[in-house]
Order: sequence, then structure tokens, then C-alpha cells
Amino acid sequence: MAVVAFDPAAFRELYPQFTEAIITDGQLAQAFNVACLLLDNSDASPVPYDPTTGVLTRQTLLNLLVCHLATLALWPWGQNGPVASSSEGSVSVSFGLPNRTDGAFFRQTPCGQAYWQAIQAYIRGGRYYPVTHFHPWG
Repeated sequence: MAVVAFDPAAFRELYPQFTEAIITDGQLAQAFNVACLLLDNSDASPVPYDPTTGVLTRQTLLNLLVCHLATLALWPWGQNGPVASSSEGSVSVSFGLPNRTDGAFFRQTPCGQAYWQAIQAYIRGGRYYPVTHFHPWG
């Protein structure tokens, strides 16, 4: 397998809402670096990537993560997370930070939701069946 190299121009073609006037190539590269912290981009990654055979799964997932992270970074109010409480008189709002492992962080954007659904095939573990005997016949 290979390692995905980030291409800002190719990313912008897939996600045209991220124009250079809105987010720089350097900021997108940083979002890619953060995405690689969330999804292993090495030869040891369980998510396949082999451009010679057309297997681009890891590249697709990393692009979804970059889209998610860039969207969160561009929110105009500068806060991430769902609204935890709000007021009307003298306007007040607070945001909750998702700190669970159930995908709440990824459900904040459409790209994050798509990533969370697609990554399930690679993060679900096996099943554990407790038994009193090691051997099935014993």
C-alpha cells in the first residue's frame, strides 16, 4: 500500500466551497495533517489505499476529514460543538464540546457524518463470546 499525499487543487475540485479566498493551501495542508492524526496514513493503516489498482478508500476518507475540519474552522462564530444553552434577553449562547466516542464530533458537518458512517467498517471490533471451556468439545 501507499501513503496519501495531499493535493489542495484536487481537494478544491471535489469541494469547490473551499476557495482560496476562504481558506489557504497552508490551512488546508494543516487540516490534512490533523486528519492524519485521526486516520492513520501509513502503510500499516487498516484502511486501504493503492492508487495503482484504483483502491482510493483512505484518500476519500482523508478528504472527508479535511472537509469536516475546514468546515469547523470556518464557522463564523468560532465555536465548535452543538448549542448547549441559549438565552434571549441580552443574548447569550453556550456550546457543548463533544467528548464521547460515539461520533458526536463528526455529526457536526455533512462531511463528518459521511466519514463516520464510512469508517465504521474499519473500527468495529470482533465479538467476544465468554465461555467456560476453552475447547468447544470440552
